Amino acid sequence: MEKFLLFFISISLLLGNKSVAQKQQNKVYKTFVAADSVVILSHKVTYTPIINIGDYSPRLIENGKLNEKIIKQRLRLSKKDIDSLASILITPLKLGETFERGKCFIPHHGILIFKGDKCSFFDICFDCKHFVTSDDIKLSDSSRIITWKKLKAFFKTRKMDYQIPMVDEKDD
Repeated sequence: MEKFLLFFISISLLLGNKSVAQKQQNKVYKTFVAADSVVILSHKVTYTPIINIGDYSPRLIENGKLNEKIIKQRLRLSKKDIDSLASILITPLKLGETFERGKCFIPHHGILIFKGDKCSFFDICFDCKHFVTSDDIKLSDSSRIITWKKLKAFFKTRKMDYQIPMVDEKDD
């Protein structure tokens, strides 16, 4: 009986945690589909190391506005593409699944989500498979390898290929 109770509690906790993650993913999906517009872009490097006092490390969004000086390419997405992109991003890791990620974080791609006068964002590094987001986006970048491949392909097929790693997909 004690083993059964322990098993039941473990399953309940596991399912409870999954529902929290699903709620966050649904919120992210709703943010995308409710947006006035969504733009994908490529840009010069952000998050450069600060070595000396006074060094400047550019950001994708500075003082609440897009840092136009670093933008290389941009594309406003159709509703169909917004749905596809959101679906790719919210694909969760399978239970127990992990993968090795790099540590470089030299992002060259981004996603901007506009709603009214607010701009939410993702700043993405395809080399190390890591992204940062605006504070209102609560989504882990611990994604499946297939998710990262689909995300990279999404950008490449839309000609957002500035600084996309040239590694063969089989090696990814």
